[in-house]
Amino acid sequence: MSNPFDILPLNLFNLFSTQGFGSLQRHYMAILLRIYTLAEFNRFGLVREVVVDEIVHYLKEANAEGEIAAEMATQTTSEMDPVSITGQKSEGYYAAYLIRRLAETGWIEREQHADYTETILLPDYAFTLLEALRTIQEQRPREFTGQLYAAHQLITSASTNKDFSPALAVTQTYENIRQVVRGLSELNQNIRRYVERATKQIDPSTGLRTSIAELLHLQFDDYSQTLGPAYHALKTSDHVSRYRRDIVNQIQTWQLDGDWLASTAETLAAQSKFSPAQAESEISHYLQFIVHQLEGLDPLLSDIDNRHAQYLRTSLRQVRYQLGSADGSFKDKLVTLAQDLSALRAEGLTELPEAAPGLRQMPVRVPDAHSFYTPPQRRSPFTPDDIVLPTLHPDDLLTLRAATMLDVIQAFSPDKVNRKVIGFFNGHKRLHLIEIPGDVRHDLHWLTTIIAYAHHPEVSYGLEVVTGEAVVVGEYRVAPFDLIRL
Repeated sequence: MSNPFDILPLNLFNLFSTQGFGSLQRHYMAILLRIYTLAEFNRFGLVREVVVDEIVHYLKEANAEGEIAAEMATQTTSEMDPVSITGQKSEGYYAAYLIRRLAETGWIEREQHADYTETILLPDYAFTLLEALRTIQEQRPREFTGQLYAAHQLITSASTNKDFSPALAVTQTYENIRQVVRGLSELNQNIRRYVERATKQIDPSTGLRTSIAELLHLQFDDYSQTLGPAYHALKTSDHVSRYRRDIVNQIQTWQLDGDWLASTAETLAAQSKFSPAQAESEISHYLQFIVHQLEGLDPLLSDIDNRHAQYLRTSLRQVRYQLGSADGSFKDKLVTLAQDLSALRAEGLTELPEAAPGLRQMPVRVPDAHSFYTPPQRRSPFTPDDIVLPTLHPDDLLTLRAATMLDVIQAFSPDKVNRKVIGFFNGHKRLHLIEIPGDVRHDLHWLTTIIAYAHHPEVSYGLEVVTGEAVVVGEYRVAPFDLIRL
């Protein structure tokens, strides 16, 4: 594989190495992301005027004309656009300079048409890089919704549906498992980053001590919205154990099936540039990767759980420390009190207002009977009540017996028993006990019901005991008999 720097323009990242202008990188990045948003779903390129208007709108919002002018002053005169008649530079002038800088470094391409109109295009590598940068900007956590389920459905469909392409199922499952494993590693590292943020006493961006409000915001707003849904989905709907075993079992079956590997390799070779031998090697690699990654997820999942619990403990411990710290909480309260008193004095007040809280004193508690140590008292042993079985009234007993007999009759009615037995004869007149199907002969309930109904007037078969040795039915021995069709 070639090195990415052999493909990208040589000065692509020189745009962000502006010496002496610390905030220009931020402006260039914001402008590129705005152009990418416009070009993401545009089929024919961006008109130059649209891009200029977008850049001018950003320069007005960020108030960045002065910094752009300072950078332009470092450029040679031949690289600058001509100044207007009044000698003043407009926002469009700065926008034209920025477009030229983006084109020189390779982030955009300019296409001029026959009617002298100009179109701004983004190269393919710019789409990939800017999409990654936008993902970092939005701080969106990786979602696991449906990836494991999709892999499970693909493998299941390929194993049960002959019309489903097994090569497509394996390749798509391979991509889904890659995204899941990469997302889990990303989630694990992000939780570690939140642990470091919670343990740092000084905010590196401001240089001030992290306040209780910031810790609570980090705990209940930032963490819960950024990583909370991903962790919750991982432990509920997309839990690995719900789909892993079925996927691994089916793939291991395919790995031992040479005919399946050969046919799948032929299908993959027809759909791609691989030869049949290369396609078979790729399929084997995909299957081995899926099994290896799924079976090796337990240490990573355990590490994620440990880091999640560590973050919760660390964050709450920091909150408790800030609340009980004399250097932090009490000092902050004194500063706030002094500021409020200064504000009241600035308003001309010499006394506290009536709504102000008064001085509070701790009440003196007089010792009572509960203030001293009392030894534990022995409890009386637990004595359960006797269980008394109720005695049924004779009428209730008859009612229950009649209901039970009704259920038995409905389950084994004479018509149902007769239809089942007549189906055994198969055109014959007599049927020996041994010739009754085994599932019925060894079912003691059915066998005794057939014998009992043999003398019922509503059935069309009879029973005749014959000579011979007894027949073993389960744990019983039954005298031999023949069923006779009437």
